[in-house]
Amino acid sequence: MKSFVLAAGLATLLSGAALAQTSTTPATDGAMAPATTATTPATAAAGGPFYTVQPPAAGQMAMSHLASDLDDKDVYGANNEKIGEIEDFVINSDGTVAAAVIEVGGFLGIGEKDVLVNFSELQMAMDGNKMRINAPTLTREILTSAPDTDLDTLFPDHD
Repeated sequence: MKSFVLAAGLATLLSGAALAQTSTTPATDGAMAPATTATTPATAAAGGPFYTVQPPAAGQMAMSHLASDLDDKDVYGANNEKIGEIEDFVINSDGTVAAAVIEVGGFLGIGEKDVLVNFSELQMAMDGNKMRINAPTLTREILTSAPDTDLDTLFPDHD
């Protein structure tokens, strides 16, 4: 169940990024022209049931990721320190990602708690050749003072 929720969340998260690309073209006078947006269909054929993933160009971040790649990924806060790690995602019934479950606090697995963070608070960026998850408005103190979320109570059927 956890893998399904992670996969569904990541697919929803990244589908918007995979649909649009922005490019800037030089104007005739040497200045940069405004960016234009081109949309690429997400399916192999119009109306087809299959999703197509293109490998990233050299030096670019992949536009699609597996949810399992985000599991246990460190989250960095406003002061560029590790503030927790991604444990799971909350997916709405319409397939959108509502929140990330971030594990915070504790030491060696003792005293940790799960905090629900609005998914819109998280940003994915490249750090060298690795993906990095940033939460620029959050700090460790904010997360440790946030209410603990009992996932077993909220989602009794999860694994």
